[in-house]
Amino acid sequence: MAAQDDKITGVAGQCITSYPKVHAQVILTQMNIKEGLLTFGEKGNEAILKELRQLHQKNALLPIMKEDLSHMERKRALRYLMFLKEKHDGTIKAQGCAEGRP
Repeated sequence: MAAQDDKITGVAGQCITSYPKVHAQVILTQMNIKEGLLTFGEKGNEAILKELRQLHQKNALLPIMKEDLSHMERKRALRYLMFLKEKHDGTIKAQGCAEGRP
C-alpha cells in the first residue's frame, strides 16, 4: 500500500482501489465521553458501562470516595480518560487509559 498526496492506494488482486484520507479520519475519529454520548446516545452509554464492568471484574481499578482521600492523595491521583469510537462494523467501542501526568 502506498500513500500519495491526499489518497491512499492499495492493490487488491488485479484492481487498484483508491481511498481519500479524509473519509478514514472523519469516520474513525475518537471522541471524549461528552461528544460521544451526544453523537451515539444510548449505544455510547452501553459501551461505557461495558468497559467499566470489565475493569471492575478484572479488579483493575478500585473505586474510592473522594472524601476518603487526603488532599495530597487527591492531588497525586491519576486521571482516567475514556474515549468512544465507532468501529467499521458500526458497533461503538469505549476505550480508557490512565493519564500519566501528575
